[in-house]
Amino acid sequence: MNLEDGNSTRVARDAERVKLALAAGAIVGTWFWDVAHDRLAVDDALARAFGLDPALARSELRLDQVVAAVHADDRDGLQQAIAEAVGRGGRYVHQFRTRGADGQYRWLEAAGRVDLDAHGRAIDFPGVLIDIDERRRLEAERDQAQTLLRSFVEAAPGVVYAKDRKGRILMGNRGTTELIGMPPEHYVGRTDAELLGDPGQAAAVMATDERVMASGRSEQVEEEISFPDGRRAFWLSTKAPLRDGEGAVVGLVGTSLDITDRKAAEAQHQEIEERYRLAARATNDAIWDWRMADGHVIWNEALSTLFGHAVTATSAQWWLDHIHPDDRGRVDAAIHAVIDSSSSAWSGEYRFRRADGSYAAVLDRGTVLRGPSGEPHRMIGAMLDLTTRKAAEAALAESEERLRSATEAGDMGFWDVDLVNNVLIWPPRTKAMFGISAQVEVSLQDFYDGLHPDDRQATTAAFAAAADPAVRALYDVEYRTVGREDGVLRWVAAKGRGLFEGDRCLRVLGVAIDVTERRLAEARLKELNEHLEARVLEEVQERTRAEDALRQSQKMEAVGQLTGGIAHDFNNMLATVIGPLDLLAARLGDQDPRAKRYIDMAIDGARRAAQLTQRLLSFSRQQPLQPVPVDANRLVAGMSDLLVHSLGSSVRLQTVLAADLWSTFADANQLENVILNLAVNARDAMPGGGRLTVETANCAQQCAEAGGVPVGEYVLISVADNGSGMPPEVMAKAFEPFFTTKKVGQGTGLGLSQVYGFVKQSCGHVRIDSRVGQGTTVMLYLPRLMAVLDAPPSTAEDVPVALSGGQELVLVVEDEPGVRQFSIDALTELGYPVLAADGAAAALKLLDAHPAIALLFTDVVMPEVNGRELADEALRRRPNLKVLFATGYSRNALVQDGVLDPSVQLIGKPFSVDELATRVRAALG
Repeated sequence: MNLEDGNSTRVARDAERVKLALAAGAIVGTWFWDVAHDRLAVDDALARAFGLDPALARSELRLDQVVAAVHADDRDGLQQAIAEAVGRGGRYVHQFRTRGADGQYRWLEAAGRVDLDAHGRAIDFPGVLIDIDERRRLEAERDQAQTLLRSFVEAAPGVVYAKDRKGRILMGNRGTTELIGMPPEHYVGRTDAELLGDPGQAAAVMATDERVMASGRSEQVEEEISFPDGRRAFWLSTKAPLRDGEGAVVGLVGTSLDITDRKAAEAQHQEIEERYRLAARATNDAIWDWRMADGHVIWNEALSTLFGHAVTATSAQWWLDHIHPDDRGRVDAAIHAVIDSSSSAWSGEYRFRRADGSYAAVLDRGTVLRGPSGEPHRMIGAMLDLTTRKAAEAALAESEERLRSATEAGDMGFWDVDLVNNVLIWPPRTKAMFGISAQVEVSLQDFYDGLHPDDRQATTAAFAAAADPAVRALYDVEYRTVGREDGVLRWVAAKGRGLFEGDRCLRVLGVAIDVTERRLAEARLKELNEHLEARVLEEVQERTRAEDALRQSQKMEAVGQLTGGIAHDFNNMLATVIGPLDLLAARLGDQDPRAKRYIDMAIDGARRAAQLTQRLLSFSRQQPLQPVPVDANRLVAGMSDLLVHSLGSSVRLQTVLAADLWSTFADANQLENVILNLAVNARDAMPGGGRLTVETANCAQQCAEAGGVPVGEYVLISVADNGSGMPPEVMAKAFEPFFTTKKVGQGTGLGLSQVYGFVKQSCGHVRIDSRVGQGTTVMLYLPRLMAVLDAPPSTAEDVPVALSGGQELVLVVEDEPGVRQFSIDALTELGYPVLAADGAAAALKLLDAHPAIALLFTDVVMPEVNGRELADEALRRRPNLKVLFATGYSRNALVQDGVLDPSVQLIGKPFSVDELATRVRAALG
C-alpha cells in the first residue's frame, strides 16, 4: 500500500469517528477552513448552533458571518484566539457563547488544528464544536457551593459550651478556651463559682442558668464577669435547656460572645460619628452611608461636585438604577454576596451615570457594619471617579497588547538565544520560571545554572542538537528548574528551533510553559493509584470493627434491660414466698421441729434465689450502691488475707500498689466482691497453681487511649493470672450473663457479668486481655475522684429501731394480691391496724374517708398511676402524712429514672417481717 492510500484510509477513519461523535451528541458541529483561499465550510449542525440558515452550510461562508452569532462579550477574544492559532499553527482550543436558532446563548468549545506549509503559513484549519453548557453550569454551581461553605464556616459562633444540672461545665469549644483563658482540663467539671473571682457575679450567672433549666425556655442575657486574675469582661450569652431523649432537662447549652470591646465601642460611638462626619466633608470621594433596615442612603457633597446630582439622601435602589445596565447585575450580586456572608469588605469597579446622562468609571469600596449576632445593619463606603485614570490605562493597555502579541503566543514564556552575540532574551514570564525577578539581566549561563543537576545533561544535549547544522533537531524537552532567588523547584516544558544561515546557526528561539501543576497532579494520581487498594481495605476493616462494637454494645444493653425486668418480677414473686414463710415460722415457733426445719430450708432457698436476683440487678446496673471515696491501695491491702485464703496454697498472691494513687468514688463492699470474684475466676484458670497479681495505677489519657477507653483520668485496678487464658471467641462473650466455660452445675455464668454491671454502674470501664496459654488480665477503670467528699451521714439502718409495732393506722397499696395480703398479715401481726387498696383510685378514697391514717405503704411500680404519683397527690391532701415505698427495683434505678427522690423511705422486695417492722418504725419516726 503506498503513502497516498494510507492517507486516504486515515482520512476515512477520522471522518467515521467524527460521524459517530456527532451521532452520540458529544460534537455539535464541524468546520473546515481553507485558510490559503479563505474558504469556510460548515455542516448543518454547526449552522444550527450559530443560528444560521442550514442552507448556508452547503455554500461557502465568510468567517465574519459565523463570528457574528457569538456573544458580544466573547467576540473579541474569539477573533484574537483564531488569529493567534493561524499565526503559530498547531492545536487550537477556545470557549465562547453562541446564539442558536432559538435565540438562547449556549457555551461551546471549539477544538481544531492549523496546518502550516514549509514557509510557516497557514494552509488548512479544520475543527469541531463541543457543547459544554452543562459543564459550565455545574462548574458555576460548584464554585458557588464552595463560597457558601466558606461563608458558613466563617460565620459560626465563637463560643459554645454545655453544663449539667449542677452548673458544672461539661464541654467547651476552642472559643470557650480562649475566652476563659485556661485549658479545658482546668475548667471542665467546674462551676462558675470556682472559675469566677466575684462570688456575687458567679451566683448571678448560676441563678440565670438555673432559671433557664427550671423554666425550660431559652434566654439571651448580658453578664458582667470578673476572673480570678483580675480581668473583667462582658458576655452576651444565649442559653437554652439541654434535654435528654425523653425531653427531660438535664443541663444547659449556650453560646457566649465577649462584647467587652463592643461596650467600649458603644461608649465612644458619639465621638466616632462626629469624626466620620468631619472626614466625609474633607474628602474628594463621594461618601455614602447605607442603612439596610429601610434602604436609606446618605451622601456627602462630593456626589454633586463629581457627578452633578444635587441630592444628599437617596434610596439604595436609586444608586442601583444609576449603574450602567451592563454592570448592574454584577455589582448587585457582588455586594450582596459580601452582605449575606460573614465578610465585611467589598469593592468593585463599574460605570455610574452622571446627572447629564454620561457615565463615569468609578471605583467603589464599602464596609459592612454588623450587630452582635453578625446581622448587617449599615454599610459605609466611598466612590472614587476613575475617568481620567481609565483613559490613561486604556492607552497603556493598547501599547502593552501590541508588545505581548509580538512576544507571546498563548500562555507561554518566550525565549531567544542569540548564539552570534551570546545574548539571551527572556521576558518576565520566562524569568519567573527560573525564579528570577523581571528587572534582572540574564545570560545564557543563567539558563544552565538554573537547570536541575539531574536534567542538565539531557537538556544541554537537546539544545546542542537543535543548534547543530548537521542535525537541526526540534528542541522539545521537559526539565526542572531551581529558582535562583526563591529556590522553588518548577517543571518547564520547552519547544524551539534553530535559525540557520547556510551551515551556521544564528539563533535558537521558542516557547516555554510552566507544567509544575500537571507534573504534581500526575505524581499525586500515581500515588493515589498505588495506595488506593490499601486505603479501601483499611477503611473496610475499621468500619467492620466499629459495627461489631456497636452490635455488642446493643446486645449487652438489651440483655441488661431484660434481666432487670426479670429481677423485678422475680422479687415480687419472692416477696410472696419469703414473707409468708417468715410469718409461718413465727406462728409455729418450736412446736414442730420438722416443720421448722422444712420452713428454714424453704427460706434458705428463697434467699439464695434473692441473691441470684441481686446478681441479675448487678449486671443490669440496677443494684443498690452506696458509693463513698475509696483508696484502692488500702482496700486491696485490707483484703489480702481474704484473697490468700480464697486462692489456696498452690496460687501465689502478689500485690503491686502505685505510689500517690488517686481516689475513686465507688461502693467499697461491691468493689471488694468484684476483686474477690476475679481472683476466684483466676484461681479456677490455674488448676495446677500459678501467680495472681493485683495491681493499682493512675491512668491518664495515654493509658486510657491504649485500652480503647474514653479519654479521662481513672484509677486502674488490674487482676492478672498466668493460667490457661481464653481464646478470642470466649473472650468476646465473657461479660454476657449465663455464659460459662465451667461444667454443668459448677457455675451460674453471672460472675463476670456482675463485674461488668458494677463497673458500668460506677461510670467506669472494664477491659480483658487474654491469650491462650499465657494467662488473663482484667482491667477495671474507675473514674478519678476530683473533689474531697465528707463521709456519708449515718442512715436509718445504722440506728437501732424497735421491732415492736404501734397503734398507727397504715394504708397498704399493692397491685399484686399475694404481696398485698402478706403486707396486711405482717403489719397486723406487728399490731398495726391496716387498710388496703389495689390501686391509686381506691387508696385516695380510703385516705379521704379515714383521717387517722398515719402511714401510706405503697408499691412504686403500678399500672395507670405509680406509687410516686399517688404519694404526691396524697401529700397534697395530707401534708403531714408519712410515706414508705416498696419496690422490686433498686433505689439507684428509680432515682436515676426520676421516679423517686434520694431522700425517700424505701424497702426492697422481698423483705422479711423484721425488715418491714424496722422500716415502718423508721418511716413513722
